[in-house]
Amino acid sequence: MLRSDSFRDALIFHAGFFAIAMPIALSLKGSALGSALVVMVLGYNIALPLTGKSRGHAQWTRLWLFLLPLSLTLPFADWVLVELMGTLIFPDHGIPRLGGAVPVYFMGLWIILLWMVLWFAQLTPRPYFAAALISFAGFIFWEWAARPMALWHAVDVNQIAGFALYPLIPEVLLCLCALYFWRLLHNKPRHQQIVAALGLTTFYTGALALSLLWIG
Repeated sequence: MLRSDSFRDALIFHAGFFAIAMPIALSLKGSALGSALVVMVLGYNIALPLTGKSRGHAQWTRLWLFLLPLSLTLPFADWVLVELMGTLIFPDHGIPRLGGAVPVYFMGLWIILLWMVLWFAQLTPRPYFAAALISFAGFIFWEWAARPMALWHAVDVNQIAGFALYPLIPEVLLCLCALYFWRLLHNKPRHQQIVAALGLTTFYTGALALSLLWIG
């Protein structure tokens, strides 16, 4: 059972994180931005479970651990978009890249939005509906903000107001499936959670390919 202060504490934590991270990211370019993103991603992934522990929210760490293998493997789907589909470009920030394509900090960046979607959605009476709405709004924002922030940009695909259309449905489905497996497996052995994460990454990669075929 989630405590009544879960929403407040999670909201304060993430508001504070973005209040610090966004101005820094917007003020830097090139290798300075890349280094800052590495520090911010590491900082988030260290501070979140520690804050949860200090505030008595054991589920913060459990959800973070559940999402960690998913966040670590989702950049492989981005790698496919870069190398095989040619629909995604990551600007060079002087940071090592997975397969020479995806900056390594994305292995810890995915978890930020996923954690927020799942945590806040499960505090509502209709968690799946909430997860769909939060993820849709969140991914639209990041798809739109990614180009001016020099994080990534789509090429040769249908776009509206600077964001690509084809990833949106797969991204929402990813969050809905992640919520389903979290509710199903949060008390199950760790190896089952890892297998679920690998399955979700595979599902998401396939969903991206089909969405690109149908939406372009």
